[in-house]
Amino acid sequence: MSSVLCSWALVALLGATASRAQSPARLATDIPPQPLAEALAAYARQTGLQLVFVSEIARGKTSNGAPAGLTQEAALSRLLDGTGLQFEFLNERSVRILVAKPELPPAPAPPHEEHRSGESLTTIQEIVVTAAQRDELQNRVPISMGVWTPQAIEASGAKDFATLADLTPGVEFDAYPDYSAGIETNVAIRGVNAKDGSTTAIYIDDTPIPTDPASSFGREYPMLFDLERVEVLRGPQGVLFGEGAEGGAVRFITVQPSLTNYSGVANSEFSETARGAPSYQVGGAVGGPLTQDVLGFRLGAWLQHDGGFVDRVDPYTDTIVDKNANGVRSEAGNAAVTIAPSESLQITPSFRYQSTDVHDTSAFFLSLSDPAGGVLRNGSGLTQYYSDRFELVSLKVAAALGPADLSGVTAYTQRHASALEDNATLDGLNQTGYASAKADPVWLNQTDLSQELRLASSDRMARLSWIVGASYVHAHCEESQDIANSVLADGGALNGKQLVDRVRSQVGAYVEVDLQLRQRLTASVGARVERDSYSSFQQVEPIAPLVGEQNFSISGAATPVTPRFNLAYQADTYSLYYATVAEGYRMGGPNDTVGVACPVSTPLTYRPDLVWSYEIGAKNSLFDERLQVDSAVFYIAWRDMQLPIPLTNCGLGFAVNAGTATSDGFDLGLQAALSEHLKISLTAAYTNAHYDETVTLNNLVVVARGDAIGALPLVTPPWSVTTSAAYEMAIAGARVTLSAQDAFHSRNPGPFASDDPMAVTYAPIRRADPSTNLLNLRATAGWSDFELSLFVNNAIDSQPTLQVRNHVSTDSLLYATTFRPRTIGVAGRWRF
Repeated sequence: MSSVLCSWALVALLGATASRAQSPARLATDIPPQPLAEALAAYARQTGLQLVFVSEIARGKTSNGAPAGLTQEAALSRLLDGTGLQFEFLNERSVRILVAKPELPPAPAPPHEEHRSGESLTTIQEIVVTAAQRDELQNRVPISMGVWTPQAIEASGAKDFATLADLTPGVEFDAYPDYSAGIETNVAIRGVNAKDGSTTAIYIDDTPIPTDPASSFGREYPMLFDLERVEVLRGPQGVLFGEGAEGGAVRFITVQPSLTNYSGVANSEFSETARGAPSYQVGGAVGGPLTQDVLGFRLGAWLQHDGGFVDRVDPYTDTIVDKNANGVRSEAGNAAVTIAPSESLQITPSFRYQSTDVHDTSAFFLSLSDPAGGVLRNGSGLTQYYSDRFELVSLKVAAALGPADLSGVTAYTQRHASALEDNATLDGLNQTGYASAKADPVWLNQTDLSQELRLASSDRMARLSWIVGASYVHAHCEESQDIANSVLADGGALNGKQLVDRVRSQVGAYVEVDLQLRQRLTASVGARVERDSYSSFQQVEPIAPLVGEQNFSISGAATPVTPRFNLAYQADTYSLYYATVAEGYRMGGPNDTVGVACPVSTPLTYRPDLVWSYEIGAKNSLFDERLQVDSAVFYIAWRDMQLPIPLTNCGLGFAVNAGTATSDGFDLGLQAALSEHLKISLTAAYTNAHYDETVTLNNLVVVARGDAIGALPLVTPPWSVTTSAAYEMAIAGARVTLSAQDAFHSRNPGPFASDDPMAVTYAPIRRADPSTNLLNLRATAGWSDFELSLFVNNAIDSQPTLQVRNHVSTDSLLYATTFRPRTIGVAGRWRF
């Protein structure tokens, strides 16, 4: 309650301040003739707008000034008159100034082209991102990143974040196929792989989505609906995004209400999957001003059904019990309102909801299936369902305070998930009959309260600019789960249950300062200090005949500091070079324990671990901006690792700070507009991630020096490459685009700890995923405000055997997954 009152107090304070910090629609005073750079600085101070340009283009130029009373647009046009420069609004508060290009004869266009909405796939887009907590052009931000716009997501055929991650080089996304409907998930960037997703920060706008490494449930990732873009930031992001951003961060940026323009979109899609059930989706979003410049709204709703393609069968008779059992139904909705009491103050309350219902697991029994032949069968005796509900309520306040911009976000998330596991299959198909399935329900209730207050200098062109902030996160997790989740259950099967009640709190403060050492050289220094604390209560149900009910309470705290140093050189308008040294960390936590049920006592807690990252990168626009090249090389040193250790013949494991690891490699992105009609793109990543030290337990190897980071099959492929091509032409009054996209992942050659007979977890039947190719094709015809697409996803019907795993290393039953078979469909989009 106090947090909510603080937020409304902030609103009141900003409202009181707004009259002193308005951003007028017209010039209040004359701007006299003077050097252009000084004239633009005076204009920015008067209007409160953020001007984005490279100082080189203003050097030596003089402005004739602008009289008071002109509108913002007219005044800026007058200031730039005769300078050879032009401007364009990136959004309502940011303006880019650039060299005016000579006008070229327009290319032939189909009728009504002037009314066409959206952007061409064959042009190199200049995308505005907020990776550094400011509106900036992507190719001017010294961070290696992948950015997915709505158009790129649609062209890729991605329906969820798991698919999008697979298409983003340097990102690994996995789910444990042996546990329920794949509810335990893992996402890793640049090989910083912890097998539980805790090394990658996930954000919806400015709201963190925490994870609990001890949970049987991974995160609920946002649906790819009504998003402005998805930003994948590679490398530690500890200063601006805090705990858990060791390998990087993923930000889902939602579409915000507009105070000036109406817009809307309606989508529908239907598809058929080879040897599977049909799929469909329908939804839309609309928004715009209710009162021009004062009140705006955004509303959206979405329904998606993914047809199943894995049959559930009776493993003793081969009878199909449930055909195409792994269907998924997803729903989403959002509502937001922006209120602008003045030109310098905006208040945006918003609500976002989504639900996911998985009918049955997508994993199949390897012994009952033939993936290459299109036979995918699950022999569980039960329908292993999964249901997940997620809600996000937030209040965002933004104010222009003259020399600084202030923003505050208070958010509350609530999640309820439940799933069912068939425990009879955990030790292989050794039950006496199909009817002896053992239902094991698990559930999760999670609530998170987060707050952030941020103050940033408004003049990004000043020699000194800065950003300071404070954050607070309170996460509460209640869960009914098995004694050990899949991350730790390699040692043996112990059929036990527990109730867990965990609370995690984080209070942090950060600052980052940019200083122009020379006209083109900028140094940045930043740091975050965070106080992390947790308390955990664990109630273990009786484990007959070993021991009765047990109760454990564990708490701990730490205060990590994460610095960041960056040097950026803007050689000219089209070339940026940078070097970054940064640290990231994730908090420690409690270990589960079952006391006398296991032969050894587990440590009560484990400490935070950290990574140091060293990166050199460049972003270059060449050949009159027809070629964009983004490149980066990195070296990551992982210290004091939180290493999961399974206990032999116990079914329980624990985490301990032991060993070191290294990840090194490079990222490369190329976009080339070869002509007005043809564009090709290539993004590639190479990652070499391995342990640097051998860790043993009772003379058994946990990991050995040189082993690949992770545990089979959750290991990062060394090479990941996504290539695409789009060709655009005019046919019968429509703009037709033909596009193709291929995603390649190489096989990780290891070595792996589970291959060693002297390892704690010796599992020779597990193996790394083979190299894979996934080819998607799409043809789109676009008119003034309508697009019709025909697509073929997984065009070559690739069915590799992926994620091969047994629940316990000694099990004979192997689970696996594969790509969705070839899917052919039609999609329509209406923009209005």
